Amino acid sequence: PEIAGAVTLPLANFGRESHTFLHHIVFNYDNLADWTVFSQATAPTWGYMIGDSSNGHMNDKVNFDDYVRPFPEGRDSFFVMNAATQFPKAAQLNRFGILVQGLPDEGPEMCPKQGADGWTDWWFDANHPHLRRGDMLEFY
Repeated sequence: PEIAGAVTLPLANFGRESHTFLHHIVFNYDNLADWTVFSQATAPTWGYMIGDSSNGHMNDKVNFDDYVRPFPEGRDSFFVMNAATQFPKAAQLNRFGILVQGLPDEGPEMCPKQGADGWTDWWFDANHPHLRRGDMLEFY
């Protein structure tokens, strides 16, 4: 949709959304807004299930308003880590709050309150959508 006053810049589809985010930061570094929100195209909602294109990649007890509201509690940023991946072998671990709703210790913190116990074990699946498309580094 058109947004009054918005400036758009078509970019080649290279590097997925991370390329677009980094492009914006690098080419606007001296003129960045005080608060910028980067989001995937899918509506931001809870959860991540392999093969489900409706995944919103949000952690439990976090909603999109948490990201859009500038300077929450005086902080200069808002990040919630949901996964880590080992490149190039594609082993991954996930935060439990992106896989299971209603965990008592989950919240909008960068990392799980329970530390290492808030993460799954490292896992590898040769049928993961990223790997089915070829080399993990090429995909990203």
